[in-house]
Amino acid sequence: MRRILIAVVAVALLFGILITGYVRKPTAPQEVDAVVTPSQQTIQFPNATDIQHAYVVWGLAAGSFSPKNQYQTVAQIEQWLQTAQPVSVQLPPPPKRPVTINANTNPAGLVLELPSKQHISISPTFYMEGHSNDLSKLYHFVDGVVTYQVGSKAFYFKDPELYNWLKSNAWQKQFNVK
Repeated sequence: MRRILIAVVAVALLFGILITGYVRKPTAPQEVDAVVTPSQQTIQFPNATDIQHAYVVWGLAAGSFSPKNQYQTVAQIEQWLQTAQPVSVQLPPPPKRPVTINANTNPAGLVLELPSKQHISISPTFYMEGHSNDLSKLYHFVDGVVTYQVGSKAFYFKDPELYNWLKSNAWQKQFNVK
């Protein structure tokens, strides 16, 4: 009788724990999205006349591609930058196990070279998260936001047109890619 009573109490306790959720099943890690907020930062973008050369770095071999018409392309880029809105971006921490890829799989990056030989890099803002053989599952893009990098300093701007032009590879129509 005592054994039956102990078994009934054990089953009741176990049932109660499961109902109340005291013992929880492990869940898959949740993805953390980037946080974008408006910013008051200011930066002086170069004028079209200050840009000596523009090119795009893209592809597995990180090829460098020049525009078919430097003047028109630089004027278009200047127009986009004039309407860009500064934002602050808080990216999730990098993966605990670094992702190693032996090729350039990053999105296209626009490089502006000034007469001072200073380089400005502009690319869609992204971060890598997770582990997969499918690269499309590793790359997470911050929609409409571009990273504007001068030296080691990165600034972020909401610029949907420039973002889409780079991310969708629409720039290829204006560049010598063959």
